Amino acid sequence: MVIKLTPTQLKVLRSLGLKVALPSYVPPSFNADTVLVSAGRENVDSLRYLVVYQNLSADKCFVIESASGGIGDLPSGPRSYSINSPIFGKSVLEQGLYGNAKQPTLLSQWLGEENGPFYRFVGTGVIPELSNCSNVTPQEAVKVSQSIRYLN
Repeated sequence: MVIKLTPTQLKVLRSLGLKVALPSYVPPSFNADTVLVSAGRENVDSLRYLVVYQNLSADKCFVIESASGGIGDLPSGPRSYSINSPIFGKSVLEQGLYGNAKQPTLLSQWLGEENGPFYRFVGTGVIPELSNCSNVTPQEAVKVSQSIRYLN
């Protein structure tokens, strides 16, 4: 399993007390660049983390986001791609305009057990941390999403 995080980044994630899940597959030359944690973000009483993965030489990035609760369904985009996670079951990656994105981007439906925590793939432009890079292909995003696993 390839989880490209430093010991400090892992310690920050585990400090939340959430079950931490990250992709066991990331495209070649991608590294976990930033780990952000928050509590009660966006007026929702929940714990959240974001792990920003970047390939600086190709100017590409994505995020794996987790939330303990307060999530909702994502509206369908003009293009949808099936996700079949061995851990979380079937879901969908949407391609459309989401969050702060000014052009179509990628965003998956939340993955997780019934009572959470929940996890999802976030493409460029959706959140400020992803405003200066481009998306991976939808096929790579599906592959990353399907590889999300709990850390021991």
